[in-house]
Amino acid sequence: MVIFARFKSFWLGTLSFAVLLVLWESLVRLGWINPFLTSSPTDIAVHFVRQTQSGELSVNLGVSLLEFALGFGGAVVAGILMGILMGWYRLLEYTLEPFVWFLYSAPLIAFYPLFVIWLGLGAPTVIAITFLFSYAPILVNTASGVKTVDKELLRAAISFGARRSDLFFKVVLPASVPMVMAGLRLGVGRALLGVVVAELFGATAGLGYSINYYGALMQTTDMFVSLVVILVLGVGFTQGVAMLEHRFDSWRVGHEQ
Repeated sequence: MVIFARFKSFWLGTLSFAVLLVLWESLVRLGWINPFLTSSPTDIAVHFVRQTQSGELSVNLGVSLLEFALGFGGAVVAGILMGILMGWYRLLEYTLEPFVWFLYSAPLIAFYPLFVIWLGLGAPTVIAITFLFSYAPILVNTASGVKTVDKELLRAAISFGARRSDLFFKVVLPASVPMVMAGLRLGVGRALLGVVVAELFGATAGLGYSINYYGALMQTTDMFVSLVVILVLGVGFTQGVAMLEHRFDSWRVGHEQ
């Protein structure tokens, strides 16, 4: 009971997911749902094993993970650095803010043809789209974290003789970490979305390419294999960043132990 209480949300989430799978399988077996349209969990599992054994799934997964790592990794480095600078230097913030909100609100996938012209089909374009999808939320949250540091903390540090560099490295940066982590949690989901959407349009490999390929062939079950892998990756990435965010939550001002 202690273990159940500690991981209550996990067990309840797993139970609800298992019920959904059983219901899905039952409806297909009873003939109430056309398996051509939705496939079934058991058929998806069989095709998952088949694609794994053939090496097809590992190749597509490796391509997507590499594109994700490069695009999201670049967005993390650039977004945090630029966010810190924009939060610390107001003149830079006022200068770049219109461009930042353009990236945040514009339908970036509409610029896909331009990236194809500039970078060609394949991984470079996918990485660029992934970078742009995840860059803005990381930058905005980091800048917000730097700007909204508790003024009482700053005044207390100044009263103890802290210099401007001390304020930046010993007060502002640590206090902004929770907001940075929140930006990473938002960015990781958008990065995965960027990878899949970009691969749907013109990639030669990857999970998004696999979905598009099997969808064009009307092979629903094989298409669902890549969909399931993407869903697992999305949950794993977001939960992993959420765990990191929780570890740094004690740095948040006003947090109660």
